[in-house]
Amino acid sequence: MSPVRRRLARAVVGPLPVPLADALRRLLAPGPGASVPARIRRGVLRRLYRGGIPRGVARFRLVDNPELEFLAVDSQVLEQLYWSGEQGWEPELLPWWRATCRRSTSVLELGTNIGYFAVQGARAAPGARYVAVEPHPVSAEICRTHLALNSVTSVEVREAAAVADPAVSTVPLLVPADQAATPTVAFLSADTELPADMARDVVAVLDVPAVDVRQLLDGVDLIKMDVEGQEHVLLAAMRDHLREHRPALFVEVLPGTAQLRALLAELCATGGYRCFAMSRQGLVELGPERLATARLMDEFGCQDVLLSATGPPPR
Repeated sequence: MSPVRRRLARAVVGPLPVPLADALRRLLAPGPGASVPARIRRGVLRRLYRGGIPRGVARFRLVDNPELEFLAVDSQVLEQLYWSGEQGWEPELLPWWRATCRRSTSVLELGTNIGYFAVQGARAAPGARYVAVEPHPVSAEICRTHLALNSVTSVEVREAAAVADPAVSTVPLLVPADQAATPTVAFLSADTELPADMARDVVAVLDVPAVDVRQLLDGVDLIKMDVEGQEHVLLAAMRDHLREHRPALFVEVLPGTAQLRALLAELCATGGYRCFAMSRQGLVELGPERLATARLMDEFGCQDVLLSATGPPPR
């Protein structure tokens, strides 16, 4: 989105009175009884997303799950959660994430950002050990706050970047211009497969602690990876562990990630895994050829895949 359009949208949404914004959220919520036709609703919500969250809001509860509470800060994730609740951020992935967490005893989330999936996963499986790794200091602190707001005590937040080199103690974290406040995208430059349009106009470089990803794997039976183009690097470092222990994997697969797709296909061909795309209609198994070319967001509405050696969980 252009900066001009963003500023215009914020000029409209920012001053909205909180009661009016809450009425809009209820009106636009999907589901039975929704009074706005779907196409109109989606168009209005896209414009509201651009405008962010009204300035009078400090914290908010999800419109479709008021048990969950989050901060109203400048974040693409939180803006969409504010206006659309659980339907606002990766709704195709969410039920499978919660279901798989319920079957797990030890969860590792790499790239937890503001902690939305850590809150959801830990609440679904309160008895599981859960380690959430996030390199950006602002995002990590917001994650901790969200865990506290939602009475989640089982999650350990590691403020670090997961890397594949055990000799590295710090790494530069790059933040694009449109992500400067609470970034949804912050990436490492080395061997990244992040699409060029997501990595342009870097305005900040932060030196952050690094942790060898292999040090995080002991006993883990579920891994979620959203590490902005570094998925193939970390999976390659984990290959022996994955072959021996076969934890379930949720992996973000962006367009143009040829190395990542090849590694996932190899895990399915020789590592005992099956690969599934997630959609509102359910899971769709992807063979190696389909995985190599699939435009996941366009075809399924979700750019993550689930790899499982035991088959899909009941949703």
